[in-house]
Amino acid sequence: MNNNQGKGRKKSILIVAGLVLLLIGGFQVLANTFPEFILRGMYRYYAFRADLTSEVVSVDGYSIPYYRGGTGPTLVLIHGFGDSKISFLQTAAFLTDSYDVILIDVPGFGDTEHDANRSYDIRTQANSLHAFLQKVGAEEVFLAGNSMGGHIGAAYTLMHPNRVKKLVLMNAAGLRVDDPVPYKPSAAPLRTVEEFDNYVSETFVRQPFIPHAFKLHFVSNSIKNFDWLNGIRKDIRQGQDYILNQRAASIQTQTLILWGDSDTIVSPAHAQVWSRLLPNSVLIILDDTGHAPQYERPEDTARILKSFLL
Repeated sequence: MNNNQGKGRKKSILIVAGLVLLLIGGFQVLANTFPEFILRGMYRYYAFRADLTSEVVSVDGYSIPYYRGGTGPTLVLIHGFGDSKISFLQTAAFLTDSYDVILIDVPGFGDTEHDANRSYDIRTQANSLHAFLQKVGAEEVFLAGNSMGGHIGAAYTLMHPNRVKKLVLMNAAGLRVDDPVPYKPSAAPLRTVEEFDNYVSETFVRQPFIPHAFKLHFVSNSIKNFDWLNGIRKDIRQGQDYILNQRAASIQTQTLILWGDSDTIVSPAHAQVWSRLLPNSVLIILDDTGHAPQYERPEDTARILKSFLL
């Protein structure tokens, strides 16, 4: 290599390095200025990778956004309290090759309207799910839900057992076990990044990397939605299907109970009670996993679901 070639290569490397730094800097500026814009771009990317399209359907005049994609039997995935349809996006990437996957925004969460005239108790949410599935032409489904989503799934299965081919309860709420007041009111929103970090450390064993700007955005949303979410908790506590201990044994549907062993939100003690109550169930405990396996271990979660749903 002559001297001029060496200088040319070094110059090219410097140009590429400069462009990379410029892109990183531009991303940081955008993330700091428009965190929600960047997050929505990330969600669109995850949906594209999972072969999901974003759609909206009106059920009794109320708009419900959802993702749908893939081919095969219909698999409906329901997110937990305070979450949204993005919850299962990463897991869905490993499912749409085998299933017609639907990820729904539960009314009151995600991109749905905060309609104070609606009730958001579990029975009403299960009824809304039924109307939604009828509207999108999903007659018989595999049904899986995380946390509150599992609670809604269990209530729906009690109401419409012939429409649920198999049920998956992932770290599911719905029982009274070692917590005297499920869905108890939150004392205060997350007000600082430090409080957000503590929440993440309690929820996840394998903690995700979250840029500082995104943390500030999530803290802002926590403050903005604090009263709204406590109102939904109150609806659940005062509504039908709040506690299913006395009725769960009526679920004859084949059920997978999938739980993280380190869940501090809905403890693994609940998994054992679900397992004892449901006569046709199998229990799987994931090591070193918290409250949301679909976030921490998306590929493992999908693999387990596929094995069970065969």
